[in-house]
Amino acid sequence: MTVAASAPGKVILFGEHFVVHGAPALVASIDLRATTIVERSESGGVRLSTGSRDNPAVRAAEYVLRKLGAAASLLIGIESKIPQSVGLGSSAAVAASCSAATLHLLTGGFDRDMILEASHEGEKTVHYMPSGIDTSIATFGGAGIYTRSSGYKMLSIALDEILIVNTGRQRRTGDLVLKVKKFSERKPELFKQLLDEAGQIVEEGLDHLRSRDLEKLGRLMSRNQELLKIMGVSSPEIEEAIALCLSAGAYGAKLTGAGGGGCVIAVADPDKLDKLILRISERLEAFRVRLGVEGVRIERP
Repeated sequence: MTVAASAPGKVILFGEHFVVHGAPALVASIDLRATTIVERSESGGVRLSTGSRDNPAVRAAEYVLRKLGAAASLLIGIESKIPQSVGLGSSAAVAASCSAATLHLLTGGFDRDMILEASHEGEKTVHYMPSGIDTSIATFGGAGIYTRSSGYKMLSIALDEILIVNTGRQRRTGDLVLKVKKFSERKPELFKQLLDEAGQIVEEGLDHLRSRDLEKLGRLMSRNQELLKIMGVSSPEIEEAIALCLSAGAYGAKLTGAGGGGCVIAVADPDKLDKLILRISERLEAFRVRLGVEGVRIERP
């Protein structure tokens, strides 16, 4: 009466924040995963093994129960290799893996549409107005374009790996989404210009990803970072991480996710990635990840 499921984290290559306001974003899953183990319990409702109920996994599991019209007490355990609150989709991976495990435990089935719905509900516990990117990537994996109007369209990209630098500063996504919303209301004309340019960057970025032109991709990342900086979602930690990446030999770098801290992504020639990691790791945590991995899945005991 126990089921385990796992789901991947993600990086936003281009378009974060603007996607909340209708622009497209280029996204990819990464080979860091969160695993959730769900088992029936005799009483206590839906709760974590730590005793807490304030978690995306709990809310996602409760959503699955409501959709099924089922009544059950569940105990949830979480094991994650995705750093939390740094823009890599940790909460969405937890919500998606818990949704899948709960659904499979109760029905023996696996319905990605229901998993996506339940995951999005779980995300609401930690994010103000979640865009749906993180839960889509956690559910379906791969890489592609995401828009709020059309959802997630998987596409083939030629980029296999990317460098991630963790600034070590955690932040709340909801706070930064609200910050951008206030910026858009204070400076609507400037925001419209930034929004239009962000859409063009995504189109160009997709071309460079398909042709694997890392130098052009890097320059575009740096320009995307300038747009995010104008809106006030960068931070001294992010700027330091970007400077480290560029001085170490990266073609370009930008924040990924909400900003305000969290992680930076950078592109460089594959044979130089280890050297970059060695140099950057003198100051900050740096590691390479594989892109476009499998989405949520049931794990064998």
